[in-house]
Amino acid sequence: MGTECHYFVCDVGNREEVYQMAKAVREKVGDITILVNNAAVVHGKSLMDSDDDALLKSQHVNTLGQFWTTKAFLPRMLELQNGHIVCLNSVLALSAIPGAIDYCTSKASAFAFMESLTLGLLDCPGVGATTVLPFHTSTEMFQGMRVRSVGEATRPGSAQPVVFTEGAPESSGLGMRVRFPNLFPPLKPETVARRTVEAMQQNQALLLLPWTMNILIILKSILPQAALEEIHRFSGTYTCMNTFKGRT
Repeated sequence: MGTECHYFVCDVGNREEVYQMAKAVREKVGDITILVNNAAVVHGKSLMDSDDDALLKSQHVNTLGQFWTTKAFLPRMLELQNGHIVCLNSVLALSAIPGAIDYCTSKASAFAFMESLTLGLLDCPGVGATTVLPFHTSTEMFQGMRVRSVGEATRPGSAQPVVFTEGAPESSGLGMRVRFPNLFPPLKPETVARRTVEAMQQNQALLLLPWTMNILIILKSILPQAALEEIHRFSGTYTCMNTFKGRT
């Protein structure tokens, strides 16, 4: 398309490295007016099975990294009265699951960070923020994760269910099967990217994908904990990380 692109390698969990890289970016590219915080890691283990360093890495990358990048670029946005900060979060920020305690905790923290930041920018003309909370997206990050479905198919000669996702080849290993695929379809990365850009252009503070995720917020607001636990068991989210293979 004739657009010049630059890339820089940076460990967002390292505060000093972020600040140094931000300076290098400004010197080479100029002022940054759109910041998308998308970096994240997941280890897919219970608390007692998690390595201490792995737990710290999740918090440094998934949560604190957003503090450092925002502090590095927001001041100039405020001076220019032109800028937008986007956080690619996860629906797990609002509804945690077993087996991903580090990830869920970090995403909940990042959600609170963005909620506070967004409110703090209300009186800052030209500068906004958007938090995106997608359902499972078909990438390698949560490879192997599966949610129970009605009438699960099995491979011939095997007791293992076939796990697949619409839009992702079965052999890709990216699939997650859900009980109600029409209500909670796994998302394509292109869809998440497009909807994120649209939300940013409209200065939309919060975007849940798909729209049915809004039901989750309502249910968590009105149902007792015992009922929510039964929903987890019924849907399969209670054990969905048992087959997790993803990458960190």
